[in-house]
Amino acid sequence: MEITTQPEDLIHQIDSWKEEVNEVREEVQLMRERLEQIALSVAPEEVMKSVEHFENRLLRQREVADEMFHDIKQFAKSQSDHPQTVIHDDRPVCDYETLQRRMEIFQKLFIELKEDFNHFMMNEV
Repeated sequence: MEITTQPEDLIHQIDSWKEEVNEVREEVQLMRERLEQIALSVAPEEVMKSVEHFENRLLRQREVADEMFHDIKQFAKSQSDHPQTVIHDDRPVCDYETLQRRMEIFQKLFIELKEDFNHFMMNEV
């Protein structure tokens, strides 16, 4: 089964991905600020271990967000240099499907991180 994506739809998708990655960056920054408040407090050692664990996860999430944003920009640039209709089928066509799969994984992992973080904040602090 083939699905054809017109250049205008592709531009909209790219812009949507960029916006979502920026929103993740902002949320990660807010989570890091909340952790910093806990780190500056007098908290039990177990809580501090969890704070360090989440600091590491948030740092990595930010790195992945930066990589995704860069790759999305590079893909957008390649499309603007050579605008074309992208055809999707069962095999990868261009880098669109790869980028789309990476974005889906990025979204899934961030949702899991956010749920874990919120659980920690509600139960441990």
